[in-house]
Amino acid sequence: MNTAKKGVSPTMKAVFVDFEMNPIDRRHQEARRICQGEIIEIGAVKLDEDGKEIGAYKEYICPEYTSQMNATCQALTGITMDMLTPAAHFQTVFAHFLAWCNEDAPNAYEMYAWSENDWHQLTCEMRLKQSDMNDPQIRWMLDHWQNFQQIFCNLLGLDNVISLDKAVTLLGTSFVGKMHDALWDARNTSQLYVLSKKDAHFRTRIGPIIAATKPAEPLTYSLADAFLAAQK
Repeated sequence: MNTAKKGVSPTMKAVFVDFEMNPIDRRHQEARRICQGEIIEIGAVKLDEDGKEIGAYKEYICPEYTSQMNATCQALTGITMDMLTPAAHFQTVFAHFLAWCNEDAPNAYEMYAWSENDWHQLTCEMRLKQSDMNDPQIRWMLDHWQNFQQIFCNLLGLDNVISLDKAVTLLGTSFVGKMHDALWDARNTSQLYVLSKKDAHFRTRIGPIIAATKPAEPLTYSLADAFLAAQK
């Protein structure tokens, strides 16, 4: 995963992605040693070189290692098993997503996600479900994946990372849409990226943000918390 602070070249698109996950059932101990959860929703937006949204993607995934939603994950995401059961499994949906990322031109994008959790989830789940991680398009995605949470906090000079909703709030804006909806989380991350490119506007907020994030703590209960609770 590339966490370097760098921009997108003029010919490249920026894709912002978010995953919602659900823990693997405890009876699948071997699977849980490889991957603690399964992606149940992919949401993403695509920006052109001017920061304009030019595409959106949202698709549910039917889990293979559980037949019920974790109660906390369901409460956070609003996703139910009735919504997931008709959906395709991971390999099919991921192929759809990969095709969407490359629909304009092959390997002509940089991938961004808020925090490193999505990258780790994806790589673990691909190992569990035996994806071909040497496929050129998969390799491109993994090698051009950036942790925008870390980039954003580096821009502000923060020692500790902050949650997405906190970053949005501290910049004097409001979270648009529903938190823990993969598409809306991706879209709000993309807007922080766009704002960070407007140097004068962004820098006027640095002082208040740094002051307000000492210490930095997430504002909401997260899916990571849900995973920890599910493992107890």
